[in-house]
Amino acid sequence: MASVKHILKIASPVFVSLIAQNIVGITDTAFMGRIGEVAMGGSAMAVMAYYCVFTLGFGLGAGTQILVSKRFGEGRRDEIGRVFGQSSLLLLIAAQLSFFICYIFGESMFYALLKSPDVADVATEYWQWRIWGFVLAFQSTTYRAFYIGIGKTKVLTYNAFIMAVVNIVLDYVLIFGHFGAPALGVKGAALASVIAEGSSLLFYYFYSRLSGHTGEYSLHYTAIRLNIKLIRQIFRLSFYLMLQGLVSLMVWAVFFIFIEKLGERALAVAAVARSIYIFLYIPISSYSTAVHTIVGQTIGRKEEDKVPGQVFKIARLSLLTMSVFVVIINLFPHIVTEIFTDDLSLIADAVPTLRVITIALLGSSVANMFFAAVSATGATKKAMQIEMATILIYLGMAWVLTYYLNAPVHWCFTVEVVYYIIIGVFSSLFIIRERWRHPKWRMFLE
Repeated sequence: MASVKHILKIASPVFVSLIAQNIVGITDTAFMGRIGEVAMGGSAMAVMAYYCVFTLGFGLGAGTQILVSKRFGEGRRDEIGRVFGQSSLLLLIAAQLSFFICYIFGESMFYALLKSPDVADVATEYWQWRIWGFVLAFQSTTYRAFYIGIGKTKVLTYNAFIMAVVNIVLDYVLIFGHFGAPALGVKGAALASVIAEGSSLLFYYFYSRLSGHTGEYSLHYTAIRLNIKLIRQIFRLSFYLMLQGLVSLMVWAVFFIFIEKLGERALAVAAVARSIYIFLYIPISSYSTAVHTIVGQTIGRKEEDKVPGQVFKIARLSLLTMSVFVVIINLFPHIVTEIFTDDLSLIADAVPTLRVITIALLGSSVANMFFAAVSATGATKKAMQIEMATILIYLGMAWVLTYYLNAPVHWCFTVEVVYYIIIGVFSSLFIIRERWRHPKWRMFLE
């Protein structure tokens, strides 16, 4: 059974790294908020669209991580390099396809989906620069999956710190035109993020070589030689994770499109709430990463009986951690909201929504541990089925609240509470009843 110390050893560096990584998005939102509500809302829509596409790469990375952790548990280190190499190939192809599709159809998409032409203008301007980061971000995902899979998550902290520093400095310089640079506004925010992603990839590359991990785990160029069988295995395992992540983020984007119909102020409130939501979600993501690593390594060691107990232990830690954050946020909501905007009326409007999302995050702190465990056992198709069933209810409820009831933003965000309740029930039953042991769910790991 994994000890609390071991869980925190994996989760804590991921927690720190995710804080630094999310500073990239938070910094963009905060700077855009100083330009105006339209700039903040438009850039937020473009960022969501970017991450919808990025989930393709993240899904491949998640599948890679599951395979790496299982191979590590089995003691087959030479196989880890092969998994890494084939994952790099897949992600390179996926990144190039994503760039060309988004370059061709991105602009027309925003003008078709957004009611406000001003918001669409900003979203398009940001998008045309931001999509150049796909290749860089997708390749960094391979390194991230490798280090999480072998349990050496501390490197993620170093990487994210460098990425955040680069982004903050360049945001300040390029958005407002300091130190003799041109004031690029929205373009500057997008360009700063792309350069920050480039610094992330360079760090991973040199760190893996200088640390000796390139040789220890056979992360050589020879590992990139085409291996159809292994590529097929990675893709089969990752496909449902990619689809699940893409659908989930697309639904999140659709939810914001629903909100946009309520007006620019409602969208600005939702953009502020979204940034705070993402930041508060960091501890949950960190513990979910620990679930993936620990469950994968446990299955690799043939200790499947320990899986449910380990998930319960991580879920308890996750709930305890999130409870502390929720208390602090609810005691000082205005202070937190002021990070993202200096508009006092916008701050007042955003506070009720902030209180709703803290309730949702308490449910997520437990539900997501079991949901992550479903994928970690290899049952990625089952995880997708759970996601799809929940999303149907989510969208139906969101549509009624926005289009039919014209409800306030904080009432619209109650769909998040319902979402995590349903996810938690289905996922926990699947893990507790050990249905993941059935061969049809395990075949992708073999």
